Amino acid sequence: MMSRRLSSLRIVSLSVSLSFLLARLVTISFGFVLVSFAASAKNYEIGSVYTYDYILGLELNEPSTGSESVSTVGYKILSQVIVRPVWQQEPGGSIFEIKLIKPKLQIKSRKAPQPEGFWDHTSHLDTTTLHPLYVYWKDGQVQKTFSVKNDDTSLVNIKKGIANLLQNNPNGGSAEEETPAGRCQVLYENKDHFHVKKTVTGRCIPGPEANYPFSSSTNPVLGTTVESNINAEITLTKDNSVLQEAEVTETHIVRVNAKQEVGATVLASQSFKLAGTSSSGDRIITASSADSAIEELSKSEGITLVQDGLLPKPEHIPYCEAINCKTYDVLLKTLEVENMATTKASSAFIQLVAKIREAKHQELKALLQPSSPHFPQLLDACAAAGTEDAHKTAMSALNFFLEDDYAHPERYLLGLSLASSPSEEILTGINNISLIQIKHFVDLFKLLRREEVPAKLHESLTLTTAAVARTLKEKADKYSSSVKRSLLHDVEEYLVNSLSYCSQKEENEEKMKCQILYLRALKNLKSKTTVSILFEFIQNSKDSKVSVVAMKSIHAMPDAFIETRYRPQLLRIIQQLGRKYDSSVRTMALDLILRNKPTKLEISEIVGQLLKKIVDRQHSEVTTFMWNRIHEFMEHNAELQTMLNAVILEERLKNYHHLSPLGLSTAFSRVFSKTPSANSTFSNAIEMTGKILKRSSFDVFIQSMNDSLSLFSLGIFAGGLSSFAAENNNGGANVVEVEDDTEDATAGMELSLMGVQQRPIVFFVGNSELMGLVWSGAGSERTTALQGNVLLQDEKRTIPLFNGLLAEVTIQGGLSFDLAGQIQISLWHRTANSLVENKAGLVLQSVVRADTSFVRSKVDYTVAAEAALHFTSDINFYDGVLMCLKLTQPEFSIRQNIHKTERIPGSKHKLRKAKYKTIPVPGITYALNKKNSQLCGVMYKDEL
Repeated sequence: MMSRRLSSLRIVSLSVSLSFLLARLVTISFGFVLVSFAASAKNYEIGSVYTYDYILGLELNEPSTGSESVSTVGYKILSQVIVRPVWQQEPGGSIFEIKLIKPKLQIKSRKAPQPEGFWDHTSHLDTTTLHPLYVYWKDGQVQKTFSVKNDDTSLVNIKKGIANLLQNNPNGGSAEEETPAGRCQVLYENKDHFHVKKTVTGRCIPGPEANYPFSSSTNPVLGTTVESNINAEITLTKDNSVLQEAEVTETHIVRVNAKQEVGATVLASQSFKLAGTSSSGDRIITASSADSAIEELSKSEGITLVQDGLLPKPEHIPYCEAINCKTYDVLLKTLEVENMATTKASSAFIQLVAKIREAKHQELKALLQPSSPHFPQLLDACAAAGTEDAHKTAMSALNFFLEDDYAHPERYLLGLSLASSPSEEILTGINNISLIQIKHFVDLFKLLRREEVPAKLHESLTLTTAAVARTLKEKADKYSSSVKRSLLHDVEEYLVNSLSYCSQKEENEEKMKCQILYLRALKNLKSKTTVSILFEFIQNSKDSKVSVVAMKSIHAMPDAFIETRYRPQLLRIIQQLGRKYDSSVRTMALDLILRNKPTKLEISEIVGQLLKKIVDRQHSEVTTFMWNRIHEFMEHNAELQTMLNAVILEERLKNYHHLSPLGLSTAFSRVFSKTPSANSTFSNAIEMTGKILKRSSFDVFIQSMNDSLSLFSLGIFAGGLSSFAAENNNGGANVVEVEDDTEDATAGMELSLMGVQQRPIVFFVGNSELMGLVWSGAGSERTTALQGNVLLQDEKRTIPLFNGLLAEVTIQGGLSFDLAGQIQISLWHRTANSLVENKAGLVLQSVVRADTSFVRSKVDYTVAAEAALHFTSDINFYDGVLMCLKLTQPEFSIRQNIHKTERIPGSKHKLRKAKYKTIPVPGITYALNKKNSQLCGVMYKDEL
């Protein structure tokens, strides 16, 4: 009995042991799937040669919307690839020799058997010397690569792409991996014993050693978005020893945020299939370490090996081929004054900037002569180029110390203030460009502190230095860089201390001018720490001009800077509690409240006071303006509209008596154009006092998603002119609000481009200057106030591909503009007619290229338009004051051109595909407001 029980126990024990063993086998089997691909590289046996059939594919196109044709340019490279283990003396480590055998180029051709197919073509690949690439592989990852010195860069990059196919993750799952595209988050998914899917799940980031050209705008509206998708399907041999097949596909789509049909699509692929295995009689390296093995290889083969990683190296390819490059003379002739504000000028400017970026100092020195009629245009291009040679040449050609000749230095400063550089590398110190752009900034800061600089030029220099400092700071914040932050702090400290020093000046006029200068500089600096200082000036300054400029600087700050603690102060300013404020200060304070999610209580306080005073003629203009401003915001904010309606009902203000403004002031916004990716709008505000213009602003915005860019802002200011509009009907006079009875007659213009305040232009100061202009007829002919060329957009990025090639995307927006005006005044007829004419030519160009030593492909997508806006005002003050304002946009066209080209160096082959589209935009006269329409009807009743 006992023996039977022992026997049963043994059977049970054996059964449990077998079950446990089976479970272990399953576990081991599953674990084998996870590590088999890692172990496979070890199974590339010494003394064997593995031959693969390899196909690399690359195609370029514009961004696809799903509706247009799939006509692309691109090429394929077909080759056999030899993978030979040459050293395996280290656990988990190997050195492989990778070599191309008879590579062949295929291009897009009509000879292909199917549409958009590929066909063989001769190239440098047929005759170039083919060198091996040695790869040190350790635990599934490529640690180092070793290329033969002076080997063709393009071929080295391709071999790095092949080496990347041998990488794997021994543990499966997700991990970071160094690839030719940079450091990527890669997910390995085992489908079964022999199939693995490899997916890049995050953004690939090239390391600092890549040194790829890069520039980008800090404003998202002018930026780009990149969408990438990289997948690999891997198959192992049946014995799980080596790689049987790998198929890699990747897609990269670059889009301009504000116009998403502009950009580029890059399609790349790799096909790697095992064709056979054979024995090798080549010498085997038996060194004790990988480094010693490489040294022994170098000596035995008689070659010099260069150590590197997997990142591909860029090749310097000229911006354009010599046969297609326009000369300086041709480009500069296109940029002459008569072509300003045209697409021809904008396109030529983009090309000129590209040439100057490649030019050296001596070449530029011979070109950049102050006596040249094209000197201003060259200064525009040098400022936009941002290279050390361009800056050095421009600074040496300019004289910043001449009292009456400051036009050229000021034009260069305008260009610098709008430049999108410094780029990411400039701040992170990745390469020498960082020193170049920081040097530009240091040059300006040093020059700013020199007392010999004339007053007007010193003002422009101050504004430009603040603008450049802001650009540097925004770049540093965006890319988490701390480089040169001390210098940026020094600039802010200098501006704040200079503003404080202004208070010590004895003469009020001199003090006021000094304070206004540095308050405007703080507007360009846009530093959060200066907001409290600006509020102090609004609160304490006794000069209305100073408080207006301080509020304009706050008004230009990002909304995030207007903290909750400032809201009570803004409400007090609107309601004039504690002291009297200039009407412009009050209206801008209202804007700040409306922009920053006002509460129902705030709306109730503001609206209650406004509607109770709106019928008071003494305050009619400012209340009318503020009421119109509320309505303008309400049109785009449903929550504000709901709150406002509720407040009006609760306060019992919904009646004609309260809702019928008496003033001529107005504020409104209109849409220029609407697209799926962005809207272009303008906002117009006209503030009157005593039936004479006090302040007007015309602002153009581009909105994309939740971001906005102030593209252009034109402001007109006037004061001390109320007496010219005095009414005397039947011996009486209407009592109106007049804030400037004691102020000298003055008028001028302010201009901001892309949020950067430029030095204001003053038309006249005092009655004598005003009457001198009237009697002389100055300004009665069309006169240019400001013109120039700038790079509105300057985006450049390099996309390293998994196959080892590089795709370079350049997106540039060239803007050529001309701001002009004229005014005709008749004292006899008591009329005044003025015209402000804004003209601009815009070219947005996206170029994607994938150039190698043996083939060059490119897709050029260009959008071009010439537009104008005419703002006319007609005033009749013969019997009372009548005024009619008109804003018109003449008809224009938007042209979209796509050119796809492919060329083989050393060959006559050139493939060219083109697509053209023209979109007409009809002319329009904008309805301003009901009051203006009524006044125009009265003025021109005889013409209707």
